[in-house]
Amino acid sequence: METSLNTSLLLILAIVSATTWYALDYFYVPKQLPNEPPLVGHHIPYIGHIIGLLRHGTRYYQIISANCNLPIYTLKMLNMKAYVVTSPALVSAVNRNSKNIAFNPFIAKLGKRTTGHDEATSQIVQHNLNGENGPGYVIQLHDDTVASLAPGKSLENMTQAMLKQVSPYLDALANDAEVNLFEWTRNMVTMCSTRAVYGPNNPFNRDRTLITSFWEYDHDLNLLIADIAPSILAPKGYRARNKLARAFQEYFENYDPIRSQSSAMTQARYTNATRQGITPLNQARLEVGTLIGILANTIPSIFYLLVHIYHDPALISDIRKELASQGLLSTPEEIAQNPKLLSMPESCPLLHSTWQELLRVHALGISARLVLEDVMLDDRFLLQKGMIVQMPMAVMHSDSTAWGEDVTEFQPRRFLKQKNSSNTYKKNLTAYRPFGGGASLCPGRHFVTLETMALAACMVSRFDLSPVKGQWTIPRQQQESFATNVFPPAKDIRVKVTLRENP
Repeated sequence: METSLNTSLLLILAIVSATTWYALDYFYVPKQLPNEPPLVGHHIPYIGHIIGLLRHGTRYYQIISANCNLPIYTLKMLNMKAYVVTSPALVSAVNRNSKNIAFNPFIAKLGKRTTGHDEATSQIVQHNLNGENGPGYVIQLHDDTVASLAPGKSLENMTQAMLKQVSPYLDALANDAEVNLFEWTRNMVTMCSTRAVYGPNNPFNRDRTLITSFWEYDHDLNLLIADIAPSILAPKGYRARNKLARAFQEYFENYDPIRSQSSAMTQARYTNATRQGITPLNQARLEVGTLIGILANTIPSIFYLLVHIYHDPALISDIRKELASQGLLSTPEEIAQNPKLLSMPESCPLLHSTWQELLRVHALGISARLVLEDVMLDDRFLLQKGMIVQMPMAVMHSDSTAWGEDVTEFQPRRFLKQKNSSNTYKKNLTAYRPFGGGASLCPGRHFVTLETMALAACMVSRFDLSPVKGQWTIPRQQQESFATNVFPPAKDIRVKVTLRENP
């Protein structure tokens, strides 16, 4: 009797499960159409690819792409589809369709989950995202940021303000001192960058525990974006986000654009937000999201640039010669006043090439867009309205057809313009996407490039670094969030700092 009952229950459960499964597949998940990009399935339907992303991070796209070898393919995840583009030619086609395959609506949808701003602010942010009726908040914000961070006086002022804060941190590195390189870089760059962006009254100056709070927030960002009981599932990140918001609320409640000594970018952001009626608290929450761009990618980038430079004795020797020839092998104050500061990418091509190669190797993030209307991409592939387009950097940055057979090697001279050389490194600009591309090209790329190159110049001018234990190794990256591109090291490096004998 009991056996018969158990069998009946199992049969009922199987029927219910099968019916639910069928209903989900038929009604909930968008059907795959014949002219959509090929579907790459998973043996665990609905959530298999999500598990893969949680397990491997953005490297999951490299695994999938290597197995299917397709220029574009479809992944089903719950009730949505992601069209993953791996071909540089198709990336260009996406960029040409920026009105119908758009960045702003995608980032606006995630914005509230990222920063925690209220619904009224969300309505302001999401209004007129594509400029249908003139510039809305997001378009004005983008245009102001581009203008304030384009090569010119505002960018020079911001970079100089950052460099003027560096010397005390270098002075504190006594001869033969030992430091954890990433931790030291994190603290120094956070304080110098936020001072340049927000002025002397910036929240990090008032409370240095906010440095730890920011990285707790960044660490839990994926769970915050998921927005499933974040105070319970991501308590540290949730509390850290609120702490950062409260600090920036106080900053904006007392903000005076003229007296603040803040950057042109911050002044423009404040003016735009105030004009739109965004309260100081919600300006503060939006600013917490801005910190991701200012700190989360920059600090790991500077760390890895220093590691690669000091790792290679020939490279650091050549970079020092290059800097010396331009008067840039010097103190932070003298570098800040050097007339060639803004033109460092052109006047220091080897250091710039090393920086570009670092991003090719270590920028592992994803560029994403929202499909606003059905699009026939390149006249071949149907992209359905409401779905997501993803362009993983790591896949294109590791493509041997774009970069050559040495694609897995770090080649600091890869981006140099070499003449009359049979082994000239050729760059495929479409396959190179550390700053995204098209209409959503990162407006902060000029500042982070100057900031990174200038800070590297300050370090190699004054110090030699060597690992306390063993030889230099390049530490593996540990993905913290899907919102960043250059992830921090899984393990810090303890280094010995030695003053140069002939700086």
